[in-house]
Amino acid sequence: MAHQSDRSHMNPLLAILVCDHDVAFREALRNFLFTAGYTKVHVVPTVREALAKLRRESYQCVLVGISRSHLVERRLMSVAQRRQPKAKVLFLISASDLHFIQDTSLVYVIKERAFITLSELLAQNGNDVFATSTENS
Repeated sequence: MAHQSDRSHMNPLLAILVCDHDVAFREALRNFLFTAGYTKVHVVPTVREALAKLRRESYQCVLVGISRSHLVERRLMSVAQRRQPKAKVLFLISASDLHFIQDTSLVYVIKERAFITLSELLAQNGNDVFATSTENS
């Protein structure tokens, strides 16, 4: 019963899309989110598949694995924000690729710390890190 109160502020119906080419990371992140109580987690390996998902379904959060060039991933972010403006878009990047990020306005999570970072965010935000913020509206 303590578990239920821990998740009282979480909305398990929030839809989350994860796009990352690394199958092991992608599946581990899906399992982590399921364990955290999110029940609508979809994972895809390519930007093309993510774009198709965004055409068919609505998401409150899109997590995008970033590559060194990250042009394709930025296109996905742009399309996601245009099609689903209330969705939060977070980039997932390897620590070794951080120096490739020139745009400091990107919201990103370092892959090697993703589970710790998301756990901290979940704890700080009443288990609802992906809730739509009304502060910037």
